[in-house]
Amino acid sequence: MNALILHDTDSKTAKAALDWFRDESSKVSSHYVVGKDGTIYRCVPEAEKAWHAGESSLFGEEDVNEFSIGIEIVNDEANDPYVEEQLTALFELCEDIIYRYKIPMNRIVGHRDIAVPHGRKIDPVNFPWFDFLLTLASRVTEKELSGE
Repeated sequence: MNALILHDTDSKTAKAALDWFRDESSKVSSHYVVGKDGTIYRCVPEAEKAWHAGESSLFGEEDVNEFSIGIEIVNDEANDPYVEEQLTALFELCEDIIYRYKIPMNRIVGHRDIAVPHGRKIDPVNFPWFDFLLTLASRVTEKELSGE
């Protein structure tokens, strides 16, 4: 795995997202779902392919599902904030994954960044990318420097 793709669920609850993944007609899955309360649900083992990216390309490499880990963040609309408990859990999950797989920061992207054709997807909507990536990079750097 060499990329991390963030999505929003377009649902109000983790249960709704998980139920949708369990529905065979959805034909979608993700490795993780992060609930509003910070609960992390593992849906697909990391070593297995999840169906979260759809038709996609990252830096010219197609079928992003083949080489990425997908994380769905419970969020259902543009005015739905990403809450502190949720972001804290997301930081911990992402930090662990990128540290284990040595995923470069430029390969942590949103669904909107990889969807083909461009503009087909817009999630995660209103995600605080700048602060998220800056904080995540700082946390990973601290872990590297401390030798953990």
